[in-house]
Amino acid sequence: MKRTLRRRVIIREYDYEKVKVEATGLYFDGVALYDRTSFMPINQDALEKLKMMDILKGKMHTPLLETKYDLKFPAALLWELKDYLYNKRYCNWLVTTDDDGFMCVQARSNTPKSRLGWAVFEKDYSSRI
Repeated sequence: MKRTLRRRVIIREYDYEKVKVEATGLYFDGVALYDRTSFMPINQDALEKLKMMDILKGKMHTPLLETKYDLKFPAALLWELKDYLYNKRYCNWLVTTDDDGFMCVQARSNTPKSRLGWAVFEKDYSSRI
């Protein structure tokens, strides 16, 4: 039986580009850590789609379902979703939304803003069950 292992995290776009190369690169005897990766920037529409997917899957108590999505207060929203963060320091950084409505973080005032997004890492494997 073929199964898929999925890991979903909130990550900066800048960090995702570095992690993607490491995650899909060949390691142990020509086997990659993950087979596929994808990145979806966080905006109001993306959050509502993810919430709908959790509802359709029958999940009852997840931070996505229990959080009120208001991008007028992006720092509070990020704090609510802190269990999904790739790097916990994102909560301590400046969290804003850009002109297109996407959540961004900025580590220091002299560094550029980077979009936050949902990164999905997938690995296919076969099981004996």
